[in-house]
Amino acid sequence: MAMDAYTLLVAVGTLVVVREALSFLYVLYKGMIRPPKKLTKYGKWAVVTGATDGIGKAVSFELARRGCSVVLVSRTQSKLDAVAAELKDTCPNVEVKTEAVDFGNLSKERLSALEASLAELEVGVLFNNVGVSYDFSQWFHELLDDEVEALLKLNVESTTWMTRLVLPGMVKRKSGAIINQSSAAARFPLPLLAGYSAAKGYIENLTRSCHGEYEAKGIHFQCQSPLWVATPMVFPNSKVPPEKRATLMVPTTRKYAKCAVNAIGYDVLVSPYWVHELAIWVGNRLPNFLVVQGILKMHLAVRFNKKCVAKMEEKQKKKQ
Repeated sequence: MAMDAYTLLVAVGTLVVVREALSFLYVLYKGMIRPPKKLTKYGKWAVVTGATDGIGKAVSFELARRGCSVVLVSRTQSKLDAVAAELKDTCPNVEVKTEAVDFGNLSKERLSALEASLAELEVGVLFNNVGVSYDFSQWFHELLDDEVEALLKLNVESTTWMTRLVLPGMVKRKSGAIINQSSAAARFPLPLLAGYSAAKGYIENLTRSCHGEYEAKGIHFQCQSPLWVATPMVFPNSKVPPEKRATLMVPTTRKYAKCAVNAIGYDVLVSPYWVHELAIWVGNRLPNFLVVQGILKMHLAVRFNKKCVAKMEEKQKKKQ
């Protein structure tokens, strides 16, 4: 009996080790080796929100390099025009359209007009990128009402409405890919960034549920969850251009965009840049309390940084 129990224990242990090894190798394979899909098979046009800066701009250029015509969606028409001109110069063989949309103040009339405009196009890819985080780490009760409202409108509502706009056409053609930009912030409890983590958690669950609904109709939903990327949101008020602060853990927007576009059509839930996916893989195997305490310690250091303390004092004056 003792020998039988020992043999069973070894067998179970071996299976666990093999499973973890295969899981680790899959992280490397999908981030470094797996070939990208031909995106134009979904349709001629790709729509990108938040397309004039950071990840959204880099993804727009990467999609154009893969042969997709691109609809740039952002708030400011002058910035849209500048990015559109740059994109046409870089990729002259694709078409470019712009749509000025303020997701922080989205009216039913503007939404209807956007729906009518997109309905005329064969939209194969939607990349929901627009979003906002905290200015710095804070307790939830310290947020101003307009900051909470922005978290919901720019993360939750923008993704929800844009998805609803393109779905009817994709269902009709039985083809499409919808990519929702979440964050690694949704993968773990995030003290002092609770509202942001919750908003991105909504995006994860919307994506996974919709994929279950629409996979059989030829539509692939994917939620991408990066860690840090060298953008102004990660390095606010930096005197050094964000791209020059890139590291192995914090890729440039162009490097991240290439990985993000490579991942389209595969996993439902993924962090496209392999270093980020590996970090999440490790984090999921650590005790939860250690992860939460580590994040809390890191965010407390940010909260009580001198610059952040000064910003909080300014916020308190606004409340009064």
